[in-house]
Amino acid sequence: MYRLRVATVADVGFLADVVVEATRDQGRVPPDFDETEFRTGFADRTAKQMADPDGASTTYVIEVDGRQAGRLRVVRSQAEIELAGIQLLPGQQSRGIGTQIITDLLSEASNAGSTVTLSVEKDNPRAHTLYRRLGFAVAGETEKEFLMRGPAPCSSEPRG
Repeated sequence: MYRLRVATVADVGFLADVVVEATRDQGRVPPDFDETEFRTGFADRTAKQMADPDGASTTYVIEVDGRQAGRLRVVRSQAEIELAGIQLLPGQQSRGIGTQIITDLLSEASNAGSTVTLSVEKDNPRAHTLYRRLGFAVAGETEKEFLMRGPAPCSSEPRG
């Protein structure tokens, strides 16, 4: 259904496009949005993340049917897997792709005995609904975001 490819610096323009197009499609672009400034800052942050060979962050291009369809950023540690960003182009949304990616991350975390965490903007009800449907619960909040934690990992140990 989908394939993840580790992003390179050559993908940064596409990754920024995905974020802008998805946010615009959701009607969540603030009135004072400066697209040029956003793209410059996004490119700088993303290039730094990619250039850190010891960093726990990995940015992926999501591909569907051999075509670029979205962006995924994951930060892995022993204790948790942070879903640090997922966006799909508007034409790729509501097809089960995001659900499958998140489900696969939940399985990875469960197999590792860790959990998945994320933050979601309060003005993004579609994403919040998706995460709740997949078993995430609000664990805290900031002024602009809900901090969420996925279901506890399943234990294969017999209880007794």
